[in-house]
Amino acid sequence: MNNYHTNLHILNYRELREAGWAVLKTDSVNLIFTLRDCYMLDVFDLDSSAHVAYLDFDIKKKIMLGDAFGSPAIGLPFTNQFRKTFGKDILPSKELRSHHNVGFFVERAYRNKGKKRLWNMDEVLMAIALEIAFEEGVEIFIIKPTGDRSRYYRNKFYARIHPTTGNDVILRINLRRVRKKLKHIELHEIKGKTQFFRVNCHPDT
Repeated sequence: MNNYHTNLHILNYRELREAGWAVLKTDSVNLIFTLRDCYMLDVFDLDSSAHVAYLDFDIKKKIMLGDAFGSPAIGLPFTNQFRKTFGKDILPSKELRSHHNVGFFVERAYRNKGKKRLWNMDEVLMAIALEIAFEEGVEIFIIKPTGDRSRYYRNKFYARIHPTTGNDVILRINLRRVRKKLKHIELHEIKGKTQFFRVNCHPDT
């Protein structure tokens, strides 16, 4: 347990929600997470200014995460505070959503076992989306997995099959049961309100 806690890094979730950005510094890379409205998450590498991941979701739709869709937040600007602080270095980015055929993407080098030696960034993105949904009053987060990703969501985020009359596989995450059970993220609350995440950015031992 002690070794686990020495590997934890802090992401200020409340700052992300209120200012539109927050930094996650790890042993191998420094990342900035950005949020536009309650729908669009982007991650940039602060050392290279590269756009390395994104997660688009929409808590006002029946399917909240799945194939790319016309979210009302598409085209929204980054917050003024973010643009003033990082705009010259990061924006505009020609690579922004160049892989936008799905709503959830992480560059290979930044995935588990990637060259950047960073673990669990995908889990951080999902944890942010789930926490935002929870704070906005959503109880069940609905996902339409792309390709063969059903097992991924079921194993890592405890998703379960959502009953449907169609042929598509639809999953559901019960936020009250799951949001505090993610394997690599601890939520820190003050008066019942999440302030920051403690993130384990290292491989499991």
